[in-house]
Amino acid sequence: MPKKCICWVISLNPASENAQKLMADLNGQGIDAEIFPAIDGRVGTPALEGGEQILGNLAMVRHGKHLTASELGCYLSHLRAVKAAYRNGHEYVCVIEDDVVIENLFGDVYRAVLDKDLDMVRLMSLRIRKRTIIEPLVGEHNLVRPERGGLGTQAYVLNRVGMKKFIDYAQNIYEPVDKVFDHFFLFDLNVFAVEPHVAYELVHETSVVKLAKTVVDKPLLWHRLVFHPVKLWFSLRRHFYRFRHWRDFSQSAMPEHKVGRTERAR
Repeated sequence: MPKKCICWVISLNPASENAQKLMADLNGQGIDAEIFPAIDGRVGTPALEGGEQILGNLAMVRHGKHLTASELGCYLSHLRAVKAAYRNGHEYVCVIEDDVVIENLFGDVYRAVLDKDLDMVRLMSLRIRKRTIIEPLVGEHNLVRPERGGLGTQAYVLNRVGMKKFIDYAQNIYEPVDKVFDHFFLFDLNVFAVEPHVAYELVHETSVVKLAKTVVDKPLLWHRLVFHPVKLWFSLRRHFYRFRHWRDFSQSAMPEHKVGRTERAR
C-alpha cells in the first residue's frame, strides 16, 4: 500500500460464512483486512462515548422519528471504526460491512484510490445519481463525482482529512449514518465514487443491523412547524456547496450503463 491504511470489516458475527469469505477474498487481493466488532443495538440502546450526543429534537424535525437502537448500533459501528483508524494514525480507512461481496478488481481499484488522496470514495452505493466522470482508474472502472448522496455504507474509503470531517460532524447523532454521508455538503466532505462499483451487497440481511420495528414517537407541533424552514436551510446549504464546486458538477449526467450488481440499486 502506498500509505498507511487500515481495512475494517464491520461484523457482529465474524464467524459467519460471508464474513469469513469476505476476509479471505480481501486477503487474496492483497488487502490485509481486520474485523471491527460491530456495536450491537439488538439488545438495547448502545452506550455513547465522550463527545457523542443524540440530537433528539433535530431527529424529530428532520425525520419525524428517533433512531432505533439497531440504527444507532450501526451508526456507532461506523463512527467508532473511523475514530479508531484516526486515533491510530492511519492515513486511510476502508470500511466494509459483512454482507458485501467484492469484485475481481476491488484490490487494484482500492490501491488506485489511495493514490488520489480524496476525502471519501464510495466503492458501491444504492442510489444511481448524476455524476461527472473524473478519470479512469483500473480496467473499466472510473472515478466519478456524484451530485447527490449515493445512500448506503456497505463499502467506502476515507482519507485522514475525510475521517476528521466525519468524526467532528457525526458526533452529533440525529439520522442514520448513510444519511450523514449523503449530507456531505453540511460539513464540506468531498465525496467521490467508483463506477462501475467494485462491490455488491447480498440479498440477506447484514449482521450490522440497521432497522428494527419499534414504537415510533410522533413529532410535536413545533417539530412540524419548523420542518420546512430547516429543510430549506439544508437545501440552501446543498446549493451553496454545489455553487462552490460548480466545476466538479458542470458536466454531470446519468450513467448510460448498469453501474453494479446490487439488486437494490435504483
